[in-house]
Amino acid sequence: MSKCKLFQWCPVKKKVVPIEQVERRAQSNARDLFIQDEMEPTRNPLNPKEIYTSKSKLRAAYRAAGAIEVGDSYDRGYQTESESGASERKLAKDLTARIIERYRHGR
Repeated sequence: MSKCKLFQWCPVKKKVVPIEQVERRAQSNARDLFIQDEMEPTRNPLNPKEIYTSKSKLRAAYRAAGAIEVGDSYDRGYQTESESGASERKLAKDLTARIIERYRHGR
């Protein structure tokens, strides 16, 4: 829950209203643009007796236990900066070698 009350222009009522009262047409509500902290009740895998509905509180419990939250980025081909930097250096080295080789054979 937010401590601030959000307001948005309602094109149907033609005035500024609390965000909950904005009538939708084809537009989306500004609230949809914010990442919400609330989630479906989720059991903490580190302590199955705990159930969380707040993403930040679940992540705080992970940090307190010394765990690291890992998503599915690695499954989708994510490379760390050191891995991507190494591949970029190798590519630059190979490209430089090719240019030097062409230059030598061109004469």
